[in-house]
Amino acid sequence: MFDTLFASLPGVAAVVLVFGGLIFFHELGHFLVARFFNMGVKTFSLGFGPALFSRKKGKTLYQVAAIPLGGFVALVGESADAEIPDEFTAEESFSLRPAWQRFCVIAAGSLFNLLLAWLICWGLMWVNGRTVIPPLVGEILPDSAAASSPLRVGDRIVSLNGIAVSRFDDMPPIVQAGAGKELAVVARQADESLISFSLKPTQLSQTLTDGSIVESWGMGIRPKEREQQTFGFIEAAWQGMIEARDMAVFTWKSLGDLLSRRVAFDNVGGPILIAQVIYKQADRGLTGLFMLAALISVNLGVLNLLPVPVLDGGHLIFLLVEMAGRRPVPAAIQEKAMLAGLFLLIALMLAATFNDVMRIFS
Repeated sequence: MFDTLFASLPGVAAVVLVFGGLIFFHELGHFLVARFFNMGVKTFSLGFGPALFSRKKGKTLYQVAAIPLGGFVALVGESADAEIPDEFTAEESFSLRPAWQRFCVIAAGSLFNLLLAWLICWGLMWVNGRTVIPPLVGEILPDSAAASSPLRVGDRIVSLNGIAVSRFDDMPPIVQAGAGKELAVVARQADESLISFSLKPTQLSQTLTDGSIVESWGMGIRPKEREQQTFGFIEAAWQGMIEARDMAVFTWKSLGDLLSRRVAFDNVGGPILIAQVIYKQADRGLTGLFMLAALISVNLGVLNLLPVPVLDGGHLIFLLVEMAGRRPVPAAIQEKAMLAGLFLLIALMLAATFNDVMRIFS
């Protein structure tokens, strides 16, 4: 029994630290920018519900609450009719500040999550480098476009349609963008000589989970081996930014695939699935765990910016309208939109949790 308990501690600790750290960093963004503008902060909370631990420092109450599904920063005067606590002044009220300052405070949470993802990727690139698949021809598939070209195993693809290629992963987007048109290929052979030729990709078909068929294109080559790249401190910062950007692009693409039904909704997971993935990753090493934390942080930052009332993105839309029209959106409209957004968010959370539970039993 005790062996099982102690064996599970690293996974449980990883779940708590990753969830807690991401929530803390998100709320820290709101908090720091609010304090930068001298706005009053009543409460900084990790979690919701009854406080487990709390401490008041200055005018702000810092607490850890019982329900670890988020956090909040309670600002003074969040609405125009909100009462100002005795220890605060009207000048510290959030609602009385210019719209651009309120915009910065609300946007800071998601931006801090993206910043955290970049910092994690920066550190991993500096310490571990990156494993890449170079654009080397490892295998040429029979009856493919490459089979009838001058390409040979061991050749390195230099460019496609004039676009430089440094990794094998750089090539598929270029091939797909051509939609079957001939590609201008430049490759370096084993004797370091360059060859240039045209290649017409082979058409491929893929059946998605909803039964629809998607057409794609391929050159008919497979990669050779992986290479390990190392980076200095400054170069790692740039590579970390690229990695974090790719995570954000992947998040947006995944959301688009879900909305267009290219991916079935039963693939969507909630907090239970995320906790399971973190728990399992804890046994596979810190590098993978940190990379997973960066990806979740990007997801949290990007999804919070969606223009859905209740989420930060919904508040930002109201503020953009206010800045454009020089007057706030009527309170009645905001309240109805918030209510609709709340119902939508609850429905999505329940559906995602249902998916998580069904996965457990299946």
